[in-house]
Amino acid sequence: MSTASWLPSSLVRRYALATAGLAAAALVLTSLASWWLIRQQHEEAVVQFANGERQHQATIVGNDLRAISTRMAEIAASTILATGLVDSAGRETYLGPFLNGVRQVNGIPVQLTFTDYRGTEIASNDSSSFSAEQFAWLRQNIEQARPVATIFPTPHGDELVAIEPMRYARTASPEGAVLYKVRLPDLDAGPTARLMWGPRVLEGDSPDVTADVPSPPVFRHLAFRVRDRAGARIASDSPAPPYFHIVFFAGALMTIVVIAGLNLARVLTKDLRRLESFSSQVIDGDLGPGRAPTGGSAEVDALARSINGMLDRLGQQRLALLAEQDKLTQLTSELQAADRRKDDFLAMLGHELRNPLAPISAGAQLLEKLPPGDPRVKRTSEVITRQVGQMTRIVNDLLDVSRVTRGLITLDRTPLDLADVVAAASEQARPLIESRGHTLKTFLPTAPVWVVGDTARLVQVLGNLLTNAAKYTPNGGRIEVRLVADGAEALLQVSDDGMGIPPDLMPEIFDLFTQGSRGADRGQGGLGLGLALVRSLVELHGGTVRADSAGAGRGTTLSVRIPRLATAPRHEPARPVLAAPVPPRRIVVVDDNADAARTLSDCLALEGHTVEIFNDGPSALDFAARESVDAFVLDIGLPGMDGNELARRLRARPTSSRTLMIALSGYGQAADLERSAAAGFDHHLVKPADPDVLNGLLGEARG
Repeated sequence: MSTASWLPSSLVRRYALATAGLAAAALVLTSLASWWLIRQQHEEAVVQFANGERQHQATIVGNDLRAISTRMAEIAASTILATGLVDSAGRETYLGPFLNGVRQVNGIPVQLTFTDYRGTEIASNDSSSFSAEQFAWLRQNIEQARPVATIFPTPHGDELVAIEPMRYARTASPEGAVLYKVRLPDLDAGPTARLMWGPRVLEGDSPDVTADVPSPPVFRHLAFRVRDRAGARIASDSPAPPYFHIVFFAGALMTIVVIAGLNLARVLTKDLRRLESFSSQVIDGDLGPGRAPTGGSAEVDALARSINGMLDRLGQQRLALLAEQDKLTQLTSELQAADRRKDDFLAMLGHELRNPLAPISAGAQLLEKLPPGDPRVKRTSEVITRQVGQMTRIVNDLLDVSRVTRGLITLDRTPLDLADVVAAASEQARPLIESRGHTLKTFLPTAPVWVVGDTARLVQVLGNLLTNAAKYTPNGGRIEVRLVADGAEALLQVSDDGMGIPPDLMPEIFDLFTQGSRGADRGQGGLGLGLALVRSLVELHGGTVRADSAGAGRGTTLSVRIPRLATAPRHEPARPVLAAPVPPRRIVVVDDNADAARTLSDCLALEGHTVEIFNDGPSALDFAARESVDAFVLDIGLPGMDGNELARRLRARPTSSRTLMIALSGYGQAADLERSAAAGFDHHLVKPADPDVLNGLLGEARG
């Protein structure tokens, strides 16, 4: 885009020219604004002076009226003059000479006469001349026995007429009166003001342009005031704008600014060239500690600072990249540590699973060789049962931790007495406690401690704490369980005199896979899941858990706090009722694992049931079409037709639409339970299932 030919090519010189123009414009505007302010102040001063002049004139008139009123009151109060009203000799001796001596007050002519109580003239000064109308007004008002004033218009000007009653000291009614008047033109307010009175009826008679006269009480009702005379205002010609001076100084300022701007342009050009030289060095070299030179003009200084800021930013980014590299190195180290922890965990898991597998395998082989009726058969069965239970607990703990971390645990909340939880958990942990020779003491309050919670989960929490106490306490130790109602909370404590917790392990004692130091024999067992699961379950109940220990070898106290019910529930929870014996049923078991199916069939047969075994869905469908079945126990993970599809097809048949169906599967997530319920299963058990629980569910079958 082309530019005007009169503009200089240098941007800095253009800036200098624009600055000069703006400075000149600023001078013109400042001059005009100053002239306008001076004019406003001049007019305001004129108005204030006029107001002061009016107020001064009003004060003068008020002083004259006050002097006249005071003088007349003194005359009326004279007892000598009052005596002269009724004494003919006194009239000539006192009244006449006295009245002739009172002709002016403050230089204002006053006409004065004495009258008796009927208003008849007795004596007056030489200048007095009262009209009949004025005497009639006197007779109308003399009986009021108080000073009265009014204004009478006359051809020679308005007159202010007033009465001052005269009385003896011993009488209340007046013996006469002093009648006096003043011509209002004699009360002149000066050449620039005019005296006014009466109501304000004219447009120009507002309080803003008049000044009230400070009158004595006798004249106050007449509302005297002073107003400027027309055309008598002080000349208030405003000063004319000094156009010539404004233009002259604006031109001079512009010239000076242009010259200064050109000199500044030379300085700025020098700074820019120096900055250009530095930029070339940066381009030709690399990022070093050098920075652009600052100083000089503000523009160049700002540009230099911007370049320096950019260089600093590049340096920071370089440092940030180095920091990211350090982070990646640290992350790699953490991933390697996590990988080692994973390997350690898998090693612990393998150890914990092999431990029960060894006696199970040995027991199975022993059972093959022992004759029936040998007492070692029962003992071996008990070993296998215990070890299977140990493996089940390990798997269940792993599944519980997985569910809690993903928020899939749902609590069955009901009002419960924590004393029942203590009893159930103690009974659950008692075999381990007794096997190690520990002493278990429980301290319970006399009154129930009610909370709202999931009984099974709270028993699991306390059972884990008792199991940890038994494992980490040397044989023959002491374990105590205390239950206390502590205000709005229930406090459950498990204390032992065992190994304790080292201070460095205390901050992470409730983290996953955290365990104290142990020997190669791993006599304590476990995967480091128990306390992590305890904390998660307690927090789901709205509570907290805390570990306290004086150090290694000094025992541990674990405290669980749960919100307590303020009042006991209306009805105590129903106590479990022993199930009635289950009558024999005809049961179909479908599982692709032949060993699992055969073992379950043998267990059910021992309970008196008739069991048919199938390893796939179609075979079970064919059998159900021919025979009557009381209950189906189906595995979900079947080849081809899975257990859910098999259940749907069985439900679709009239002969099995109402038959009891139990899912027995290794899948136990919430989504798995929802799918099995949608397929038509009445119950869902997770492998390995408790035979007593399964047998109890079979009692629901219709025989």
